[in-house]
Amino acid sequence: MMVMLTWFPTPYPDELLYSILARYHVRSGNISAKVTVEELYGKRTIRSVWDLPANLNALSSKLGGFWSVENIINNHTMYPYYAAFLLPKQAEKVKKSMENDTGGTIHTRTGVSASNIKPKRFLWTCSSCISEDLERYGETYWRRSHQMPGVFICTKHEMLLEETIVPMKPKNQHEFIVATPEIVRKRLEIKHLSEADLQVLIEVANQSALLGSNYKIQNRENEIREKYQGLLKQRDLKTPKGFTNREKLYQEFKAIFSNDVLNLLQSNVTFKETDWLTMIFQKHRKTFHPLRHVLLLIFFETDVNSFYSLKHPRPFGNGPWLCLNVACGNYHKRVVTSLTITSCYDTGKPVGTFKCDCGFVFSRKGPDSSSNDKYKVGTIKEYGFAWKQQLTSLVENQLPLNTIAKTLQCNTETVKKYAYRLGLDVPWKRPRDQRRLQNLSVNPEDQLKRMKSLWLKTRQKYPEKSKTEVRKLVPAVYAYLYRNDREWLNKNAPAKQKVRTVNNRVDWGKRDKELLQLVQEVIENWDNGEQKPSKITIASVGRKLNKVSLLQKKANKLPKTMEYLYQNVEGIATFQKRRVDSVIKQLERENMPIVEWKVYKKAGLANTVSNEVRRYISLRMMEYESEKRTIDQSHSKYEL
Repeated sequence: MMVMLTWFPTPYPDELLYSILARYHVRSGNISAKVTVEELYGKRTIRSVWDLPANLNALSSKLGGFWSVENIINNHTMYPYYAAFLLPKQAEKVKKSMENDTGGTIHTRTGVSASNIKPKRFLWTCSSCISEDLERYGETYWRRSHQMPGVFICTKHEMLLEETIVPMKPKNQHEFIVATPEIVRKRLEIKHLSEADLQVLIEVANQSALLGSNYKIQNRENEIREKYQGLLKQRDLKTPKGFTNREKLYQEFKAIFSNDVLNLLQSNVTFKETDWLTMIFQKHRKTFHPLRHVLLLIFFETDVNSFYSLKHPRPFGNGPWLCLNVACGNYHKRVVTSLTITSCYDTGKPVGTFKCDCGFVFSRKGPDSSSNDKYKVGTIKEYGFAWKQQLTSLVENQLPLNTIAKTLQCNTETVKKYAYRLGLDVPWKRPRDQRRLQNLSVNPEDQLKRMKSLWLKTRQKYPEKSKTEVRKLVPAVYAYLYRNDREWLNKNAPAKQKVRTVNNRVDWGKRDKELLQLVQEVIENWDNGEQKPSKITIASVGRKLNKVSLLQKKANKLPKTMEYLYQNVEGIATFQKRRVDSVIKQLERENMPIVEWKVYKKAGLANTVSNEVRRYISLRMMEYESEKRTIDQSHSKYEL
């Protein structure tokens, strides 16, 4: 018989289940952790897991009432944090494992085990939170949002978290360690981080906390990828042919996230095909850590709630779509549920291929820009059985050719072609392509002789041409001989020409090393001799070296060069600061007064400039005023 617990601690906001169970253990007066585990779960073998615990059905049945499994999972575990970017089936399997006693597969299914982002080793806390907890509750607790990977800032107080000595994986696997103000803790070392980096860490903490308290998961496979594709397009990071502009993407990403902050967040990027920043926008064949998604949410200036509210652009509207087969009983009715969207190779515009149950398959180029576009057929790929049945019926009723073509909304040659293929008895001449075949089949021996003669005459006329080149001159003759007398064709073909092979293989390692030296020299001497500073970008470096095409098309073969470029290209704020420095130097050379409004004007900065640049200008002005006072004081002493 299941024995219900007579009491249980009231959970605090954002409290981990691990923390609640630790408080229960202390208040129960139990000395042994196994005794506590048995009271809670009904057996002693359950391990203490801080993030994604299992056996929650057993725990919930002991608690009853308010403590549903759904409530525990959503509000007191890390499940919402990981589930937001899992495939629907994966998320459901993780939840089932947490409910039941199959906890061994949970971390594998979330991708945590295989991820190169390693979890924190110890539990973290906030000193201000501890003080407030003691005043309000008389005790403190472990918060879920403080333990998330990449979170080093308390979102409530915007101050650095502190790492405790409490391990996330204790030696005693059944032990729950309660949070107390006496636990030894230390702060993160951040001297190497800039103010902009700290702002990024605050945003990471805010986004992660929001992610942990959300209950959203994908509705279908690749929903997240589709949303990312839409955001890339909005950010002008797609090429006209629909591909991701990787160079621009990496440049803009590195302008927001410095190497220092990416190192701290275990999310460095390199310009490689296998890099996470490249692969996360492709069809997801593996799970990406939520922290990487958090970085993208920050990059696209959105959050998880807004992200899931994004509507994926539908270039052909919402389905079902119209059947445009005039021979179908559902003509102009919304019955088509099969739509495949690809991109036009030349224009990058969407191409929709629609398939109706009547067998009619057609495509058109999008997007639909008016209500009439839904009635347009671009290319008919398959007429289908319904159309062919209608054709058969019209032919059997001995209707004129033009009438049949008009009824089926096609040209007369199409009617002839399909009537011939279906073996229908018609009074019309065979279609043109079939007449050509028929002519070829008359007197096969004479036809073969004629084709051989044409082949030999062509060879005599162009003795220097190879077999392939002669074939291109008379493709129909070659095809006929290939099918009907291949042996003769091979004997009477031009002899194979010996081709001198030239070793044009590029030593890309050597090329990369040489190009790196050139790039370093260009960047080190950037703006030398120039009147105004120019922004350092991959394209501008390429233009100075006359190697734009090489850097764009062969970037994956130049890892050292591209790595150096990504470390040195300028974001908007960095370039604006350099313009400020240049203006101040110019004003000093001209002995002009350095005032803030003039710096803004000469540097070409608008009122909408970022706070980071505003602060930088204020700092430079303070430095200038300080230097000016020092000079004035020295002049005063001299005069005395």
